[in-house]
Amino acid sequence: MPTAPYRLVTFQKDDIRLTWFTVISTLGTPRDVTFQELRLETFFPADEATAALGQQLASSE
Repeated sequence: MPTAPYRLVTFQKDDIRLTWFTVISTLGTPRDVTFQELRLETFFPADEATAALGQQLASSE
C-alpha cells in the first residue's frame, strides 16, 4: 500500500477539529552559513472546515 508524500496534523478540543498539512522548506544553495541551517515550516489547511475557521480567526482581529 503506497503512503502519501505528506503527513496530516490534527488538533482536537471538544467538538472543534482542525486538520493541517505541513511543508518544510530549505535554501538550496545558501551563500551564508547562517542560511544553511534555516528551515521554514508552513502549515496549510487540509480541509474546508479548517480553512473556514482559519479565515474566521484571521478576519476577527
